[in-house]
Amino acid sequence: MNEQEFNYVSVPTKYIEVDDIRYAYRSLGTPAEVPVVCLQHFTGTLENWDPIIIDGLAKERQVILIDNTGVGNSGGKTPDNVLDMSKDAIKVINALGIHQCDILGFSLGGFLAQAMADLRPELFRKLIIVGAAPQGAKALHSFPQLVEKAFALEPKEQYLYVFATKSEKSRAKITSTLNRLYIRKEERDQNASMDAITAQISALTRWGTDPVTIDLSKITQPVLIVQGSNDEMMDSASSLELYKSIPNAILIYYPDSAHGSFNQYPELFVEQANSFLNRFE
Repeated sequence: MNEQEFNYVSVPTKYIEVDDIRYAYRSLGTPAEVPVVCLQHFTGTLENWDPIIIDGLAKERQVILIDNTGVGNSGGKTPDNVLDMSKDAIKVINALGIHQCDILGFSLGGFLAQAMADLRPELFRKLIIVGAAPQGAKALHSFPQLVEKAFALEPKEQYLYVFATKSEKSRAKITSTLNRLYIRKEERDQNASMDAITAQISALTRWGTDPVTIDLSKITQPVLIVQGSNDEMMDSASSLELYKSIPNAILIYYPDSAHGSFNQYPELFVEQANSFLNRFE
């Protein structure tokens, strides 16, 4: 695919002010009463969404992508815990005039999806949680060590270390994803600052080590959980725990894939996500 085939690479960045903080977001697709709001992974900004996925979802619905507090082109100080991040995201959703939405939360964004559904259940119709884990997941106890290993590598290998398995097929597919993230040339987000990264490391670690406060059995919305077969960051079994704890959940594992499972199979994910959002009740 070339640049002209993707709408997401040219959609303008917009801004909205909430509590004296300016938040960056992008919106594409036909405006709808129930858009899907997308929340990113650790260090991720608006530039880290695969255009195949965003365009594929936007063919059937409005898609809104948000840089949360202190991330990318959004102002403010990034919270060091998931609860405060979730409260900030809800404020942005409210400020955008959204009365109900679906959520696509990837990794850290998947933690936020769980917390937001707990905080404001009436605001969310359906949830898609990709590459995430429930509170108390043991894999997150060693998250700072994993980040240290990744950051010691050169940028491309950092990405592959986290998002791909060691197989040639997985590395090739995730390399293609990485290349798509740089198709957009104009009006790009700033990379995550060191302050934001430090706060997010704290939030991710605390999700695994702080006392559990969310009763997943009370999340009654339909939930689609997507995971890779070999996600070292979250431990793939964590998604099975989520599935068993959420009463109205569907679980999909993608083969020979790591933390970037849906990026490795973007067309398949779009097909399954749209089907879930359109049909499953």
